[in-house]
Amino acid sequence: MTRQLMTMIVSTLTLVPCAVKAEEQTPKQVAQPESNQVYVKIIMPAAPEDRAKDRPVVESWIAENLKKRGQTRFTAVTGWVPLDLSPFGSTHIWDGRKLDDILYCPVGADIPERAEGRIKVHLSGWSPGGAFATASLTDEPGSRAILAVKEIQVEQGMPYVAILISPPAEKPTAPIDR
Repeated sequence: MTRQLMTMIVSTLTLVPCAVKAEEQTPKQVAQPESNQVYVKIIMPAAPEDRAKDRPVVESWIAENLKKRGQTRFTAVTGWVPLDLSPFGSTHIWDGRKLDDILYCPVGADIPERAEGRIKVHLSGWSPGGAFATASLTDEPGSRAILAVKEIQVEQGMPYVAILISPPAEKPTAPIDR
């Protein structure tokens, strides 16, 4: 009995280190590629006196595009707002307010699709019935688009949305220039 017990103890002590050595090392986790950052800016039709207020800048590429579309009166009501990149996240873009005696509703945005080098950005709000703007563009830094929100045509024109894609942020930051 002692011999059997001794054999079992020696066998166990021999097998445990072998079993530990036989395990494969845990593979290092491969870092997921970071997604490009997506920014949105809302441009609203406004009378010239409203543009004189302390408003965010309308970049020249946006202003030139709007003028080609016949929109001569406009103002930015937000700065560049970074979108939530998580698959089920959404971002509050603008709280809505009164411009040129028209009361607008809040606007939100999300990214419903992002695959195969393309990205879809969806915005909704502006009115109680809801107005929408959806863009599909190449998911690479420098891609940009300007969308008209055609459901909200007013005497001064219609709202527009500018979308810009930049490289991934090094450090997540608070929203920029709202």
